[in-house]
Amino acid sequence: MLGWELKRYLFNTGAMLVVMYLIFLGMFWGVKSIGGADVETSSLDSMVIGYILWMSAMFSLQGTGSVVLSESQRGTLEQIYLSPLGADMIFFFKSVTSTLFNFLLLTFMLYLTMFTTGRVLSVNLLYFYPMLFISVLSLNGIGFMLGGIGLIHKRIGAVNGILSFGLIGLMLLRVYPLNGFSFIPFLAGAHTINAHIVHGTSFPPWWYVFVAGNSLFYLAMGLLLFRVFEKRAKKLNKMGQY
Repeated sequence: MLGWELKRYLFNTGAMLVVMYLIFLGMFWGVKSIGGADVETSSLDSMVIGYILWMSAMFSLQGTGSVVLSESQRGTLEQIYLSPLGADMIFFFKSVTSTLFNFLLLTFMLYLTMFTTGRVLSVNLLYFYPMLFISVLSLNGIGFMLGGIGLIHKRIGAVNGILSFGLIGLMLLRVYPLNGFSFIPFLAGAHTINAHIVHGTSFPPWWYVFVAGNSLFYLAMGLLLFRVFEKRAKKLNKMGQY
């Protein structure tokens, strides 16, 4: 969501944050009550950071697809295609702006969850957010692919939901040292952030190059597939339909 939409529909924004916060509390206290004293403090700390990472992933994954469908519903999609900049670049800058604004919400949720759970972590925001921004670029690429599919099929809510909640399980996969799971979008960056904050783990320079390259690859592929679906939608005369 873009910032002005979050502000305009303030009640919906507040309700969304409250629901997501309650979901986290249910997960956190559920794990703590079931595991009792056997639950390691590092596991609880990882849950706090992991939840924030999942929220950022969900926002980025749904971003472009939601914007495309929203513009289609409003009947303004055709106007975007009149811009000499190109629709893909407009959607890209919208997704970047939305990601940066979402960091404000994530900061609020991060400190709120730490205050509520008592798991106070030393978070270097100058490390956290640049790494997070680089990592979510891969999901912006997936979002572009979904946005392109949305131009043709219009309804992609089910796919968005499956991918968003599927990330919860995928984030538990071991991605370091380098293995096949490391190439799944966002996972390498999420693991790096979590391990650095919770355990103070340091990584070699080549790993950061890999994280950035992985994200840029998926972003480039997403933009390419968006253009392919865009041409297909124009050929089928579906650009102005919803």
